[in-house]
Amino acid sequence: MVENRNEVASSSRIGKVLFALVVAAVIFGLGFQVGRVGKPALVDQAINEIVANQPDVTDRVVLERAAIEAALKASGDEWANYFPRSALEILNERNSNQFTGIGVSLRKSRGGVIEISSVDSKSPAEKGGVKVGDELLQVNGTNVQGASLTSVIAMIRGEVGKKIDLLIARDSEKILLSLNAKKIAASSVDSRQVSREVGLVSIANFSAGTALSVEKAIKDLDVKDGLIIDLRNNPGGLVSEAVNVAQLFIGNGTVVSYRVNGEERVFTARNSKPMTIPVIVMINRATASAAEILAAALQDRNRGVVIGEKSYGKG
Repeated sequence: MVENRNEVASSSRIGKVLFALVVAAVIFGLGFQVGRVGKPALVDQAINEIVANQPDVTDRVVLERAAIEAALKASGDEWANYFPRSALEILNERNSNQFTGIGVSLRKSRGGVIEISSVDSKSPAEKGGVKVGDELLQVNGTNVQGASLTSVIAMIRGEVGKKIDLLIARDSEKILLSLNAKKIAASSVDSRQVSREVGLVSIANFSAGTALSVEKAIKDLDVKDGLIIDLRNNPGGLVSEAVNVAQLFIGNGTVVSYRVNGEERVFTARNSKPMTIPVIVMINRATASAAEILAAALQDRNRGVVIGEKSYGKG
């Protein structure tokens, strides 16, 4: 969680944001090993018993996935999610800024509610009236309350022209929206001149190429008197891209660190000639994850004044 300039965030504290990402990396990098060769683990034994004694249960993958999700829930980390290969492919496609869908990102709130975390500009979702913070109740008539985040993400994707009906809740009002999927080439960065020598760069999310786009946008602006970085409604994304943006301003040094099995991992900025222009960072309650890391890193190193609301606090 990032506060305004009256409270300085700690790099070690924001490192916890990365826990869910580490869990996902372990799952996909190593695979889910439910047992060892020659010595089946307890989970393997339990699954074998279920398959042997429940004739209606034949799919081991479903059981293994349920075991993973139960383990993540038991860990107590509310941000940890299991992404099967199909969902990981969708996530990677989203992070490439080239995908087919309605143009939204989702998150699961602390209460387990699935919410809209960002809406792409000029997307079917934006044109249809979807707003950040909307609570998603149903997709095509299917109740998504209590569903896994990955399954809901898959439900709002599809081929070009696919009809996607959303039932959302907003300010105690239920709204039914009918949208159609389309190919979306989303840009995560937008910029404009707000005064003679002050520029504004808005970052919608951190996807592949975001840092390069930010650097180019700054070069195209006149920012002699300062730069405003708008991270409002930014749900996060690739931590590496957030670090790359940070190092444009803070030079050499640690941006964020975290631990895996007791071993410290560090994201380090390497820039011998960082920009020295004054920076203001705008955040709100929907600023989360990698966006919070960027805001806190700039604030920690006294390279940016953070203004706005208290951020989402993912981690």
